[in-house]
Amino acid sequence: MAEIVEDTPEMGDTLLRYGRTMVCAAGDTIFREGDPAREMFVVLAGVVEISSRGRTIETIERGDALGIVSLIDGLTRTANAEALTDCELALLDVEGFRAAVSEVPAFMWFVLESMAQRLRATNAAL
Repeated sequence: MAEIVEDTPEMGDTLLRYGRTMVCAAGDTIFREGDPAREMFVVLAGVVEISSRGRTIETIERGDALGIVSLIDGLTRTANAEALTDCELALLDVEGFRAAVSEVPAFMWFVLESMAQRLRATNAAL
């Protein structure tokens, strides 16, 4: 399973001001379909595969987000996320997410663009 790394505010990245980083080895499960949603992630380095019911939905790379929908609606995860390579992820819990939305207007556009991309990828996979 993935290992949580201490908060890293010195990195200066907007997301890291509101969260922390997480390091995963290739093959680690980030979350599984049905898991409770406690945070969202942004890939800082590496590649993550999103899959459901044995089908790959999307490959997430540096700068892409995952886990936003379940964090927003409070429901369980609808897909699996697995590190295909060693990864570093920015991790935002609900409080950090809400603070970033309130204090960094560009973050909301990032969230909306990420959700639109995910919707298109899911539709394409159907």
